[in-house]
Amino acid sequence: MKKYVYISLFFISLSLSAQDINWMSLEEAEVEMKNSPEKPLFIDFYTDWCGWCKKMDASTFKEGEVVQHINENYIPVKFDAEMKNDVKFRGKTYKYVKPQTGGRGVHSFAYFSLRGKLSYPAYAVINQEGRLEKLLLGFMPKSQLLENLNQTQ
Repeated sequence: MKKYVYISLFFISLSLSAQDINWMSLEEAEVEMKNSPEKPLFIDFYTDWCGWCKKMDASTFKEGEVVQHINENYIPVKFDAEMKNDVKFRGKTYKYVKPQTGGRGVHSFAYFSLRGKLSYPAYAVINQEGRLEKLLLGFMPKSQLLENLNQTQ
């Protein structure tokens, strides 16, 4: 009997860790907001060059507890903070802005959502009215991310 329980627990833990966060685009999330009015957005702001963003994707965002918590409590969005495409959210169009002096540009949705704190990775919890509830910056292991997210509920 004990052996059966251990084997069952092993396969349950494998199935939890094999799941992924159901990331959406901002446009998909806005549609989902109508279907899940009780859930705020959880937005992961990243860039293609950000090593810590990739580490979050490969570690913390693969943890079973994190996957379950985000999928159950939020509408999860992945947003490239340097994306060049226009996006519409809550009736407003946001654009990519290239600095006049050269260097990297930023998408205006990321800039406004992060209150100008352009450090990646960054995470914003935005309520159904479009207001920022929580802003989190930097790489976070599972326990730190969950602790910070639980403070918003």
